[in-house]
Amino acid sequence: MKDDFEEIRAERDRPFRYKQETKQYAGLWKQIALGIVVGYCALGLLSVIGWFIAVQVMSSGLSFNLP
Repeated sequence: MKDDFEEIRAERDRPFRYKQETKQYAGLWKQIALGIVVGYCALGLLSVIGWFIAVQVMSSGLSFNLP
C-alpha cells in the first residue's frame, strides 16, 4: 500500500472573504473637498498679503505734490 502525503498540510486554508472597499474610502471625498477649500482660502490670503506689501513698497517711493 502506497502512502500519499501530497495532500497533507500543516496549516488550514482560511475561507476567502470579500473585503468591502467602499467603507475604507467613504470620507475621502470630504477630505479632498476640505483640502481644496482650505488651500484656496490660504492662497487667497497669501495673495492679499503679497499685494498689500507690493503696493506699500511701490507707493513708498512715490510722492504726490499738489500745486
